[in-house]
Amino acid sequence: MLDSNKAAAPQRYLGERSTTSDPYLAKIERPVVYAAVFLAPYATFRFSDLFFTVSDFFFCVSLILLLVSGRTNSKPLDNLTGLWLLAFMFLFVGIMVSSLARGSPERGLIVMAQYVFAYLILMLILMRHDHREIYKLAAIFLVSVLIVDAHGIITFYTVGYVAGEGKGVVTGGKRLATALRNPNLAASINALTLPILLYFWSSGRLKFFIALPAAGLILVTVVLTSSNSGLFVTILTMAVFTAGISTPRLLLRLTFGAAILIGAFALFGNKEMLPKTFQTRVLSALSSGDISEAGTFASRTDLMREAIQMISDQGIWFVGVGADQFREKSVQDAPVHNLYLLLWVEGGLLALIGWLMFSGVGFLLWLAVKRAGGDRYAMAAVSTTVVALLTIAMSNPHMYARYWTIPVFLSFALALVGLKRAALRS
Repeated sequence: MLDSNKAAAPQRYLGERSTTSDPYLAKIERPVVYAAVFLAPYATFRFSDLFFTVSDFFFCVSLILLLVSGRTNSKPLDNLTGLWLLAFMFLFVGIMVSSLARGSPERGLIVMAQYVFAYLILMLILMRHDHREIYKLAAIFLVSVLIVDAHGIITFYTVGYVAGEGKGVVTGGKRLATALRNPNLAASINALTLPILLYFWSSGRLKFFIALPAAGLILVTVVLTSSNSGLFVTILTMAVFTAGISTPRLLLRLTFGAAILIGAFALFGNKEMLPKTFQTRVLSALSSGDISEAGTFASRTDLMREAIQMISDQGIWFVGVGADQFREKSVQDAPVHNLYLLLWVEGGLLALIGWLMFSGVGFLLWLAVKRAGGDRYAMAAVSTTVVALLTIAMSNPHMYARYWTIPVFLSFALALVGLKRAALRS
């Protein structure tokens, strides 16, 4: 647990090192990491079929510059760094032992290399000493997602689906996929980024006339994706964040605002204003109560049943079938879109426990800030991000893409800033 009751030197709470860094290299590194964070949502910008993006290249350059200039953070998560590393060790051992024993060692190395980049290297790069840098990085990632959304919405209403272009910005089923080329992914990324926007807005760092259109842009994007899972996690994110910062005055304002919106829609709106695909994929399932109408729910359920059956038949406890081996054995030739089951079946319970411990670190960080009387907005950002990540994992396979962990590390960094300030006040 973080020692939040002692007003020690500021670097204790951000893991700073007392080395002399090269200011020239620092000036070079900043725009490099800014470019890396900005390009992270553009995962289709790759050098090859290998999952190594243009953003990853800039992150590698940033890491090299940090190492050369002596600006790496020895304890990125302060006293919780060891627990994070232990969690990663569990994940690594589970996947690699299973891949060596039952699956393909080569696939195990490839999958774990992706996890190393997303869960370790990005931690070293993003957990900054300077709170101003943390705010900038969070703002840059938020702006990048909003640009992706704006481009997607404009394309949806002006260009639409383009046949013969593979996975486009708009699918053949008239769903918005954005530059991520996946409607469910686009909705989930917006939900995971929403806590950053809500943090800036609620803490007064973003004015109302900017924050409200940005929130509207995210909500419109989620609706146009017609993603049931994305809509659910977006609503959950707003509810959890609001609960985290709630006051009687805020709740009264939200109730009044919601009443106005509902009344206006009842008087002047109707469901025909919503996209047709949203009506058929989302509203039909909600109105009928039949969740099988919710898009690909049936096929995903079959994959989950298949994973559970495989776990039962093979008695999988601590040794799974190996990385990417469920896809090889599945009758649908696809990974189960449930990270909990996928880690269990491929890496055993040790891998699953390791990944769950990452969220446990977020909970302990939230608890430390709470005990220190720290920033409640940062606390809300951490708790909301963790809840969103755990929920998104229920409908996704391996989550080692950088856009999954960047919002997590940024929310953790905001909480550490709040912890530092609380310590200085005590």
